[in-house]
Amino acid sequence: MPGALVRIDQSNWRDALKVRVADEQLALVADYQPIALVILAKAFVQPGGRLWEPLAYAADGAIVAVVALAHTDDVTEVVNLAVDIERQRSGVGTEVMHAVLAWSKERGSKSVELTVNPANEMAIRLYQRVGFSPTGTVRESEPVWSMSLTGPSTAH
Repeated sequence: MPGALVRIDQSNWRDALKVRVADEQLALVADYQPIALVILAKAFVQPGGRLWEPLAYAADGAIVAVVALAHTDDVTEVVNLAVDIERQRSGVGTEVMHAVLAWSKERGSKSVELTVNPANEMAIRLYQRVGFSPTGTVRESEPVWSMSLTGPSTAH
């Protein structure tokens, strides 16, 4: 049974801190572990003047992934997505992305963007699988990928 996105708050932040990635993945995700700590710092600081949302993905009674969303008027950017090392390659990343798309659409976003390190082959396959495509632009040396939310339903 799929899990659900929840805000990282006072009830679950310690559990969110337990989400870890492999050492070789860290530079592709957030530079520092625990990734939830990076996400919470960004939610507090609000870089770029955007509204940042610290979220966790809960499944099977545990937090198995964390993600930061940064919002502008009609675009949501996925930032710092991390699936716990113990749950990678189990479909959790796909579940998280479908939940993010639904969450963003419910909040009025017209599209979702993200950047991906070209060396992060696992993430590239994930983003292609859920329907993202490269825009042809680059932000901070990483290609920007996008998905429109104004077409047919993105929930699966």
